[in-house]
Amino acid sequence: MVFGQQNLPRLVKPYLQLNVMNIDIPDHMYYSPIDDNGSRTISGWRRAAVEIQVFAGIQSLTIISQLAMILQTDAMLEYQAQIDCALGQRLFIGYVPELINASQWEGRGIYHFEFYYTESVTESVDRICEVNLHGSCLGGSSDPDIYKMFNEPPIEANIQCIETIPCPDSVETNWDDSQTNWDADTEWDKTLEGH
Repeated sequence: MVFGQQNLPRLVKPYLQLNVMNIDIPDHMYYSPIDDNGSRTISGWRRAAVEIQVFAGIQSLTIISQLAMILQTDAMLEYQAQIDCALGQRLFIGYVPELINASQWEGRGIYHFEFYYTESVTESVDRICEVNLHGSCLGGSSDPDIYKMFNEPPIEANIQCIETIPCPDSVETNWDDSQTNWDADTEWDKTLEGH
């Protein structure tokens, strides 16, 4: 608050403030599988540059240095894992007094570091449970041999196909084993008899 509103009265020392300076968003995301309700979660990690300022007079540098060490203890690392975040590279630590007015300064310790966390959002994508196919085959050859198929006139045919593929959950079939039970229901309209 003090960083954003410079004209506010100062708090009673010592006090600490946290400022997020920038956030880096990588170019890749993680998409979870679609659940039974047709929803999925999109997640992505973030890298933020964070600044902690300690206002404690001449002791500000000592306090901020101790705070930087405390954030690296086993207890803090375990807590970071529990809340799905992590402290990254230490960027800067130092004593930088801040000007209060035209003639007064107050002691300030500053610690910059990288902070990693994840953000996620859930979207409803629904599912496709039925596909209607409409296709046609115009002409062809009666001989599959590639060296002979152009020696004879092609078949003068216009074959239409209309097929409905149901959702895998609605039919008893093993898709991986190619045992689909809708193949027999394909409706072929052959305009040329015998082919």
